[in-house]
Amino acid sequence: METASLWQARLDSGAADPAEFEAWRAADPRHAAAFARIAGTVHQLERAKRAHPALRPAPVRLASRRRFLAAGGGLMAAGLAGVAFLPSLARARARTGVGEHQRLSPAKGLDLDINTDSTVSWRSGPQTAVWLERGELALAVAPGASPCQLSGGEGRLTVVSGTLNARLRGEALDLMVMEGDCVIIPERTPIFENSGAGVAGRPLTIKSGHAIMATATATRLRPVNEGDVAFTGGWRQGELILDGQTLGTAVDEYNRYLKQRIVIADPQLESVRLGGRFNTRNPDDFLSALNAGFGIHVLRDPSGEIILTK
Repeated sequence: METASLWQARLDSGAADPAEFEAWRAADPRHAAAFARIAGTVHQLERAKRAHPALRPAPVRLASRRRFLAAGGGLMAAGLAGVAFLPSLARARARTGVGEHQRLSPAKGLDLDINTDSTVSWRSGPQTAVWLERGELALAVAPGASPCQLSGGEGRLTVVSGTLNARLRGEALDLMVMEGDCVIIPERTPIFENSGAGVAGRPLTIKSGHAIMATATATRLRPVNEGDVAFTGGWRQGELILDGQTLGTAVDEYNRYLKQRIVIADPQLESVRLGGRFNTRNPDDFLSALNAGFGIHVLRDPSGEIILTK
């Protein structure tokens, strides 16, 4: 039972090797039966939490090792039941390299758009759960689809409908509503800029042009301008859209997509404000615009780094 519990935890976190797990489970009917009981317990607890989110369900009592091993032929049947629970316990995972971009639909009515150098995992079920483990993604939940629990670092909330851009910043989950209205259920107390606090666990309708920062202690909401929305979401079209952002901010963003990094040699250049639309994977037009508009020189060192200097 202890080993089965460890397998369940590894499957839930996405750390398990599926082939190694299957080999362990197939090696002995008692292994399969032990995992079935653990999976069944987890399944019951999750159902109880969904039905009564404010309550802590009582732990399900498991049979003792002696009684469990004496169950005989019933073990094989119980082991087969574990197969039905496995898909809801194991996480699927997708990774993108530097400059890569991936789109997928892990559940009906749920679309994920994964940005450069990112890792995302998910688990399907009555309520799909998505974990942003690294980087950035856009998440869209269609009206009428099952809600999606979104987690990143220590931040977590449920997306009922709408389109959010999510980026992991340390242990905080930085989100922005990209279009229309987005309905969320904050797990931590929602705090509105200049208008006090709300109540955790209640649905909120957030309009486009608002940012959300979900942390371990609160869900903070603030308005943002159209330029911030365009800058945040431009990557989905392969563009860096600048509307008053500084050169330092633009270079930091560009370096997420480039293997040969851009370096600002003169710190005074970092505060130069820029505008325009540029290809995220090819900085040539961006560099030409810096030279033509601001007299910024572009040098390439032997390692391939792009150096900006006055």
